[in-house]
Amino acid sequence: MTRVGIVGCGTIGTALAVAIERDYAEHARVVALTDTVRDRALSLQQQLRHQPPIVQLSELIRRSQLVIEAATVSIAARVASLALAANRSVMIMSTGGLLGHYGRLQRLARRSKGRLVMPSGGLCGLDGIKAMAVGKLTRLQLTTRKPPRSLMHAPFVQARGLKLERLRRPTTIFEGTPAEAIRAFPQNTNVSATMAMAYLLTHDSAAPDIATMAVRVVADPTISVNVHELEVEGDCGRIMCRLENRPSANPKTSELAIRSAVATLRQFFEPIRIGT
Repeated sequence: MTRVGIVGCGTIGTALAVAIERDYAEHARVVALTDTVRDRALSLQQQLRHQPPIVQLSELIRRSQLVIEAATVSIAARVASLALAANRSVMIMSTGGLLGHYGRLQRLARRSKGRLVMPSGGLCGLDGIKAMAVGKLTRLQLTTRKPPRSLMHAPFVQARGLKLERLRRPTTIFEGTPAEAIRAFPQNTNVSATMAMAYLLTHDSAAPDIATMAVRVVADPTISVNVHELEVEGDCGRIMCRLENRPSANPKTSELAIRSAVATLRQFFEPIRIGT
């Protein structure tokens, strides 16, 4: 029986806790919860049959064998570091928080008895990136298109006073690297960090600078879904992938990101894995 701790009890954390209790009761049990907003943790606690205790992060890690982070990019690296140092496996949803710490976390994970796992989230094509990166990549670009309302509170938009509610046609509001995208849109562009780390996973510390990767963010008032367009080119071919993801109850989170996390849980409890 795998003991699971949930860090962050919002939309994704709640969906994962409920899925564990509903689908994997023979394999796992949620044993601890934590959230900076106690009412969120209390709400989730009341939904679960065993009503796990609400504890501090250090205590949650001590009680758990698998730690699931579903909070924010600001805490993701700390959760990953503490869990791996304690020889716990950890699944990170806020992957943007790991991008600037990837090398250190990679070394820590190699020394740990735990594993660091990042679901695909709202993006497809990561298996293609990892496979093509075994050779040489010449182009890696991600274009994210979202309804303006899901971008309005992003630091980039707020700092520039952009009036996205006035848009009448698709408008590119950002172009930059994955690291820059995460700083500009910490709640909207985790997929860009996941894309970058899928590439780095195939390389050693001498890997080319990920600043060569390109990310565009488009505010599009004509759509009601989140759209990701991935373009990959390398010495063995080309990949073009377009996804249209319906938002979850939280407009900043796609439904596919939640389901990707639930599917990733299966890898901990099932003996068969399919895909790169």
